[in-house]
Amino acid sequence: MNTIKTIQNTIVQNTATHRLSNVSHAIKLTLAGGLCMGLLACSNPESASTQASHADATSESKEATAAHDGMKDMDHKQMNHADMNSHEPAEALGQDYSIYQAGGDWTDQNGNTFELDNLEGKNQVVVMAYTSCQHTCPILVQSMKQMYKEMTPEARAQTEFLLATLDTERDTVDVMKNFAAHNELGDNWRLIRSDEASTRMLANTLNIKYQFADNGDINHSNLISVLDKKGRLVAQGVGVADSGIKPLIEYLNRQS
Repeated sequence: MNTIKTIQNTIVQNTATHRLSNVSHAIKLTLAGGLCMGLLACSNPESASTQASHADATSESKEATAAHDGMKDMDHKQMNHADMNSHEPAEALGQDYSIYQAGGDWTDQNGNTFELDNLEGKNQVVVMAYTSCQHTCPILVQSMKQMYKEMTPEARAQTEFLLATLDTERDTVDVMKNFAAHNELGDNWRLIRSDEASTRMLANTLNIKYQFADNGDINHSNLISVLDKKGRLVAQGVGVADSGIKPLIEYLNRQS
């Protein structure tokens, strides 16, 4: 009888262990699926709100797909930019608040030091990115150059292009200067850097989210912002699709 009970207990224990193993396997599959969805999100950027206009969902989907197709020659195995574009517009958008109040001491690609309010007097097209990025940052720079091409001469004369680096350690003055020369960025471009605290403050004000990855990449929002001549955030859009920059171009041309 004792032998029978021992056999029964063994069967029960094995059955319980098997069930726990199945549950553990299911949890692992669920987590893996969630991780894959998170990594795939970078290929489907969503539109941010703009004051100028709102494209319909179908149009946005087509534009995002076109932007992704334009990146097909890149090494997607190394692509780990998360889609960190906010679903809500920045609180400062449309408010009578100057972004320049974020403060901080900044340095441009020519070694000139200044405070943000020194930028007053011209419209600013602003992106937060970093020079060693091989993924969406080059697209953001190309989008800003495309904006310049489609702006009227009057609008160009009243507008500057600003790239504030998220990489406060590696993007030195020399690195930023070489980046500007390599990408043929004109005199109306400023590449600027500051300390981590000031960089984070500016990012928060513009609703730019970013985080550092283990491999040295920086996952960040792909937003282009437009500031008016007093530094107020007046328009913002995703910079990897035409539908994201068209309203920004239209706004700048209207102000000239």
